[in-house]
Amino acid sequence: MSKLAVAASVCALLLLAASSSFAQVIYEPVQYQYYSGGRAYYYGGSDPIVHVQANLDSLDAGYGRTNGYAFHAASIDTHREVNCEPTRVYSDAVPYWNARIYGYTVDDARNAAYADANRFFRKADVVRMARVEADGTWTVPANATPASGTIDIRPMRPAAPAMRTVEPKPILIIPKRLLDKPLWPKNNQTADAR
Repeated sequence: MSKLAVAASVCALLLLAASSSFAQVIYEPVQYQYYSGGRAYYYGGSDPIVHVQANLDSLDAGYGRTNGYAFHAASIDTHREVNCEPTRVYSDAVPYWNARIYGYTVDDARNAAYADANRFFRKADVVRMARVEADGTWTVPANATPASGTIDIRPMRPAAPAMRTVEPKPILIIPKRLLDKPLWPKNNQTADAR
């Protein structure tokens, strides 16, 4: 085989092996907008019962929130519909109720969703939790929490008592010649003015 054929086959093998590393990785955004019956509602928490509550009126095709109506009821003879409805915003502070009537806005739902999202992660840990789609792209959910790399904070056990270190103590040096000298001389002549 010629050197050119060997080089071409090596290049082909390298491209074949590296083709799996060129998969596109898509990081999903944090979700706070959901749809029920063709109409949007907003929720930033993690309680699944809120979604059940929001979908209650969307189950029957001829009644409730279906076909994009805020509310409609239909029978053989009549069809009544409501096209306008205030935006539905749900919150964990007011569970299972439309919190918009208490002043909650879409921004509050978005802030709650982003407050629950992971802020610090290593991409290598999160990519392991990706879903491989049919076209080869990898989709990483916004709430992917890696099992490894967590911080475990525990109270510290007291350490075994260590040997005490002896610090140097001050030393008092008294010269020998001063030991024989009395502190107060006996024949002290003092003047007395009586």
